[in-house]
Amino acid sequence: MGVVSEVRAAARVRSVWQVSARPTLTMIRLDIFSALTALAPYAVVAVATGLAGFLLQNDLHRIQEDGLLVLGDPFAVPLYGGVLLLAVYLATSAAMAAAREREHGAVELLYYGPVSSFSYLLAKLCGHVLQYAVLLVLLLGSYVLLALVTGLHMRETTVLAMILSIGPAAAATTLGLLVAALVHRLRPALLAVLGVALGAVGLQVAREILARLPAPEYHVNPVQVLRWAAFAISSITQWVLPFGYVDRELSAMLRGDLAGGLVAAGAAGVYAVVVLVLAAAGLDRTGIRR
Repeated sequence: MGVVSEVRAAARVRSVWQVSARPTLTMIRLDIFSALTALAPYAVVAVATGLAGFLLQNDLHRIQEDGLLVLGDPFAVPLYGGVLLLAVYLATSAAMAAAREREHGAVELLYYGPVSSFSYLLAKLCGHVLQYAVLLVLLLGSYVLLALVTGLHMRETTVLAMILSIGPAAAATTLGLLVAALVHRLRPALLAVLGVALGAVGLQVAREILARLPAPEYHVNPVQVLRWAAFAISSITQWVLPFGYVDRELSAMLRGDLAGGLVAAGAAGVYAVVVLVLAAAGLDRTGIRR
């Protein structure tokens, strides 16, 4: 009986693989091929590389004028900007891909086969994470070339921070998928993701600027009110939106806190799983039809 039950269990595993896993892998392969043969991801990497070149050129100019520039990691700010730019791209790309297929009726056709909401969104997530890994390799290559040209040193923690940024990138992808699952049309989904992303990044920038503005300590003024409001709102969005995980992971790694970086990357992974489940439930609830 034990042998028979083991054979039946193995047969069930093979059946699940053939019925469910193979379509998911096929969707992942098609998504990667479609993404890597398009112009948009390479344009984003080019913009991130241009931003890094601009910042490093400013550092070299300061060295020429002052004769000395002390930087712990000259690639810290370019890395932060590049990874954040890629995370915003992943969120918008995932929302556009899922919303376009839903709007054109492709998702409805998939549901006539062995594809569920979760397996469909999981394929989208895996495809975009693998795409992000390819783009990271290209970005790292551009940073290495810039380091050779400028003579500025790129630390090992920069490379490790790029690898761990896959967790926050997955979280950003699931945000786009959640928006696409709740919104039926392509344009509203795209505008919603861009609005959330730009709002979160703008709030973070405003918080840093307001924190550096001088203000009297003994009476309330508009700067203090804005500062309190920015800190209060950002303390929520830092956990609700994936871009806060990007900030925490990179900040921890670039200051040499490996444990903090691992915790932030792990938290981003948990966030991605939770949001993916919510996106699948939202897609089931709103329906797959156009």
